[in-house]
Formats: sequence, structure tokens, C-alpha cells
Amino acid sequence: MTIKDSEANRDIKKTRPSALVVLPVYNEEKVLRQSVQILTDFLLNHDKYEWKIVIADNNSQDSTGIIGRALESENFLVQYVHIPRKGRGIALRTAWAQTDSDFVSYMDIDLSTGLDALIRAIDLLREGADIVVGNRLAKDSNTTRCFKREFISRSYNIVIKLILGTRFKDAHCGFKTGRRDVVQKILPYIEDNEWFFDTEFLFYGEKLEYKIMEIPVTWIEDTDTKAKIFKDARDDLRGLYRLRFHNKLNISEEKRN
Repeated sequence: MTIKDSEANRDIKKTRPSALVVLPVYNEEKVLRQSVQILTDFLLNHDKYEWKIVIADNNSQDSTGIIGRALESENFLVQYVHIPRKGRGIALRTAWAQTDSDFVSYMDIDLSTGLDALIRAIDLLREGADIVVGNRLAKDSNTTRCFKREFISRSYNIVIKLILGTRFKDAHCGFKTGRRDVVQKILPYIEDNEWFFDTEFLFYGEKLEYKIMEIPVTWIEDTDTKAKIFKDARDDLRGLYRLRFHNKLNISEEKRN
């Protein structure tokens, strides 16, 4: 199916459930156009949902903005949003808070997560789940990454369980989805606007007793990742301390007492 064919059927698609895919980006001029094209081609072949792609640009300093605006003008599925502040969390918060789509999601711009997981996740949301996320550590997941990043990921998730007593298995997988009404209720609780956003999102989702499902994914490591391991680890430990002793649910309980 081509974009032109899909434009002719837009009125029909509006009667279908709508789903938003956010692509948070920072200085991604090298891969942005190709990744959006791959994602668009995939979504146009799975048209039981009315799709929208938001390029959430958190203050890129290269040509990402120029490319993003061009893609918006060329492709009716795409919306470009510029956020004048760096941080993946603020990009997701902004895009998710503003949408009226039934279901929301995000994927890393490198499309490390296999796209089939997106359809499985949205289907599960439609069937009653509140949040569906990728779990690279699941037995049925097919992951390709170096030993160092595998070790760090597994260690971090063990630390989360020890400190917070949570049940979710993979906090940092760059693929998360949720029902819009649920996600927008969780957003006000989240303080972090960078990488720790994901952990907070799952923490509050679980503590607020929403139904969270984790699904196995195919995942290929991006060797050109923007993540800074040691800085992110330090920020994560600070965030975990805050959630353990000063999270907003505890503060609300203290005020009631």
C-alpha cells in the first residue's frame, strides 16, 4: 500500500482505534529519514489502526529539525514537534500529554526493537492491558548486544528490584506502549525528563496498580547510541534513591496522615 492509497482511505480509518508512535530524537540527521520511511512502510501494511508518527525533537543542534519538517510536509502520518530542551523524557512527556490517540508508544529512532512487537503490544492494549513494554531479558527474546551492555542491563534491573521491590523485568528497553488515558494519569507523577523517565513510568504504573504486560522482543544493539553509561548509571542511582524514599505516592500518604 502506498501513501497515496492510504490518503484516499483516511476517512475510513478514522473509525478505527488510533495509535501514536513517538520517535524521540536528538541529533539524528544520519538515520532520521531512513527510519521514518521504514516505520511508515510497516504501519501502512498494518492498517487496522489509525497511525500517527511524532518526531519529538529534543533540541537537536544538527539538521534533524530540517529533515523532520520535510518529512512532516511529505508524509501525512508524520508530525514534527520541536522541544527546546534536551532529554528523552521531556520529549515523551510532551508528545504523550498532547495527543488524543487511543494508544501511545515510543520506539528508539534506530528501531532496535523489531517492529512486529508494536502490533502485538497495541493488540494487547486493545484487549485490556494498560501498559505493554518490551523485555529484552525474556527467554523468548532474540537480542544482539555486547557482553558489557548485557551485564549492565541485567545488573541495573536487579538493583531496581532490590531497592524498589518492583516486578517489571526490563526498565530501559526503548519500547513502551500504553493506553492514552492511563499514561496521561501517570505523567504528573514522573519527575525525571531524561533516561530515568522509563523507570519512573513503570514504577508509578505498577504502584498505581495498572495492568502491565512485558513481551519478548527482537532487539539489535545500536553501536552509535547516545547513552553515556557512567553518567546514566549515576543518574539512575539518584533516581532510585528518590523513588525509594521520596516518591510522590509516599509524599501524598504523609500529607494525608
